Amino acid sequence: MSIFENLYTSRKSQLDEWVAALDSHIACVQDKGRSQSQPTLLLADGFDVENYAPAMWQFPDGHSAPISNFASQQNWLRTLCAMSVVTGNERYQQHAIAQSEYFLDHFVDDNSGLFFWGGHRFINLDTLAGEGPESKAQVHELKHHLPYYALLHRVNAEKTLNFFQGFWNAHVEDWDSLDLGRHGDYSKKRDPNVFLHARHDVVDPAQWPVLPLTKGLTFVNAGTDLIYAAFKYAEYTGDSHAAAWGKHLYRQYVLARNPETGMPVYQFSSPQQRQPVPEDDNQTQSWFGDRAQRQFGPEFGEIAREANVLFRDMRPLLIDNPLAMLDILRTQPDAEMLDWVISGLKNYYQYAYDVASNTLRPMWNNGQDMTGYRFKRDGYYGKAGTELKPFALEGDYLLPLVRAYRLSGDEDLYALVNTMLTRLNKEDIQHIASPVLLLTVIELAEHKQSESWAHYAAQLAGVLFEQHFHRGLFVRSAQHRYVRLDDTYPLALLTFVAACRNKLNDIPPYLTQGGYVHGDFHVNGENRIVYDVELIYPELLTA
Repeated sequence: MSIFENLYTSRKSQLDEWVAALDSHIACVQDKGRSQSQPTLLLADGFDVENYAPAMWQFPDGHSAPISNFASQQNWLRTLCAMSVVTGNERYQQHAIAQSEYFLDHFVDDNSGLFFWGGHRFINLDTLAGEGPESKAQVHELKHHLPYYALLHRVNAEKTLNFFQGFWNAHVEDWDSLDLGRHGDYSKKRDPNVFLHARHDVVDPAQWPVLPLTKGLTFVNAGTDLIYAAFKYAEYTGDSHAAAWGKHLYRQYVLARNPETGMPVYQFSSPQQRQPVPEDDNQTQSWFGDRAQRQFGPEFGEIAREANVLFRDMRPLLIDNPLAMLDILRTQPDAEMLDWVISGLKNYYQYAYDVASNTLRPMWNNGQDMTGYRFKRDGYYGKAGTELKPFALEGDYLLPLVRAYRLSGDEDLYALVNTMLTRLNKEDIQHIASPVLLLTVIELAEHKQSESWAHYAAQLAGVLFEQHFHRGLFVRSAQHRYVRLDDTYPLALLTFVAACRNKLNDIPPYLTQGGYVHGDFHVNGENRIVYDVELIYPELLTA
């Protein structure tokens, strides 16, 4: 019996209200999210909550395009399928299937097998033409997207499997050195034997801190999607070579970890210097060499490498990658990989977590605390004078720890989670409530059969509903201009309802915050390189 079943009885009217709100959200998105000039099954990534105008990409040449990026709508698909599970009504899932069928029928590159989607490419909702920021040349990119492959494979197995082959073929630029490109070339013909390449380690821990020099950037956020895709290919085909390649790629990130601390790395190679270093420190392209060494090397020596930086965005390392690996291990168990995931998390928090302040220290992965350090010069990581400060421990960081604990039974992980949650529980729930914190508490309550955590999950769900349901839509707040299809409020709330109806294991699990578009954008009279999730969707309504 689920610990949440009693909540279903006591809160039935409230749960019914939330399901009705979710239905309202879905109906509005399906009605207002389509092109008003050429309606198809495609949807805008987001739209204005007042006039329903789609989110637009403003190009430097003056033209604009309504954004429909299927890679930025995967949480929307998960939400539709979860809604069918919760309600027993198949029409929601049928909408997800129909939308996916339409996309796979019309927007797949036959040569490469790649889909027309991702960080630098989208479909114009009105014209159905391919669009993308000119500076990024409409290349293929997935970074922590982790698409809903289970649905895509169900809808069109052949094209989904071809995509996995094309994805690896387009993004591995040199199989011998394992030189990865975060940008994939649509002109590279799909190789059906892509997973038959020979494997050998390219990282030698004995050479640490020296790492392989590569032209491409082996960022963990790009590598994670490749690893995830390889294992999904193996899951759907039984191809052991694909699984071996997925594990092999993950192993390179593990081999590159600091041998003394075991703390994780952001990449397993250093950018190869291919051009003379300019005098201008603001020219930070990778062909000038390792950006961390260039900016911090004079003060910190050999540790100053991009791989070892643990004082920038930590989500890819501590949230996105572990969640993807743990999702793989949920269906394809591997004790060694599970140990890699757990050791990376435990080693990081051993050094970086400040229990007293419930924050994360900015660090090099040798354990050196960088709190209070001011940059001496401009560079890739920020302007001269930038001061490094501890990161707030958001609830999102706990979900990988809980899932790792559930898979392993590692009591050290539970002790860490319990400490963090106890500290968070003392803060104002109105300020800390988030979709991922709700998911964390749901999964912990269910695993521990804890009535107190189940009631805390109910409180979080109530706060999220009050904060984010406005105008018949789930939005970031009542003041925000745009609804974004990939935002996770609906999926998180549905997960709580599913738990109360004893259907938690039947819905698609949360994996990612969703997709993005990145590139040159014309705003306020100037051209800037931006992310849509940082520029468009934070916009507030005018008074």
